[in-house]
Amino acid sequence: MRQWGCAALVWIGVLANGAALAADPQPPFPAQAKDDGSVISEIERRGALRCGVSYNPGFAANDKAGRPIGFMVDLCRALAAAVLGRADAVEVRRLSKPQEFAALTAGDVDVSFAQTSWTLARDAGNPVDFGPPVFHDEQGIAVWKRPDGRSPLEVGDATICTPVGSTSFANLDAYLARKERPGWTLRPVATWPDALQAFIGRECNALSTDRSLLVTALRGLEGNRDGLLVTTPPIPAREAVAPVASNRDRLWLSAIRWTMFALFLAEDAGVTGENAGFLRITGNSEVQRLLSGLPNEARKIGLRPDWAYQAIVQVGNYGEIFERNIGSRSPFGLERGSNRPWTQGGLLFAPVFQ
Repeated sequence: MRQWGCAALVWIGVLANGAALAADPQPPFPAQAKDDGSVISEIERRGALRCGVSYNPGFAANDKAGRPIGFMVDLCRALAAAVLGRADAVEVRRLSKPQEFAALTAGDVDVSFAQTSWTLARDAGNPVDFGPPVFHDEQGIAVWKRPDGRSPLEVGDATICTPVGSTSFANLDAYLARKERPGWTLRPVATWPDALQAFIGRECNALSTDRSLLVTALRGLEGNRDGLLVTTPPIPAREAVAPVASNRDRLWLSAIRWTMFALFLAEDAGVTGENAGFLRITGNSEVQRLLSGLPNEARKIGLRPDWAYQAIVQVGNYGEIFERNIGSRSPFGLERGSNRPWTQGGLLFAPVFQ
């Protein structure tokens, strides 16, 4: 995916915003005190979940009060609700892309939601594990149209800025090596912020990275947006963005996975933050298993007995999180596309809660 050049790790603070907390956010089952060296035991002693993010509008940013908000921030909050019983018990740390895997290995963050796509090279080359994809994207290209109204991509006069080291760069580099687009020139740029600024400054007339990032970043562009076009390149590219954790604790990865699966299943089954309390009693058998949390199994991976219920009530299901941050209820209006339940033609799928 993209490469970032943000500041060093910066502690943002404990969140106190977002969806309303449950009437009683502390579950009725006390968490078991552990001192076994596991990641969850460290989180419980600390009293907060540390999440790494890359700051992008809609996905992770600060609101006017300086509090972190966004799609990835809310996924972090849901995980905190599952582990600690409180969605606001998080510390959000801003990571540059080169820092991400090192921060996980060093234990500076417990999990990264820094919009990293899952690739074989990243999986094999780093002491980390990827959770389930939580956002499915495709590569995009933004262009400044020529004075005659045509796209530089069409007339073969495109200088494309792309962060070096990203999958977007690798895809375009391989595509252009086949000489299929004469007149297209790939300009490697060190970081995504540098690439964005070069495009805004018209140093290049095209910019390529994940399509969602282009849409959200350029929406807030100050000044004249006339002639700006976001399109899809003729490249079969896909980006499966997933949370990442150190591979030193398999059970911690299980906790991350099943919390994300719970958000997927909740949307698919029609369970929302508002009706979860009612469906906990009246829902079908799988919904009741979801909202009861299967406490015996949950304890084996370190989760609280009603972990899924707390995540959904305090933060919402996947669809609620998507729509309010980057979807139809947000300023960005991203379409769901592949980020829909599998029963609606999307790629979000949860294994059986049993």
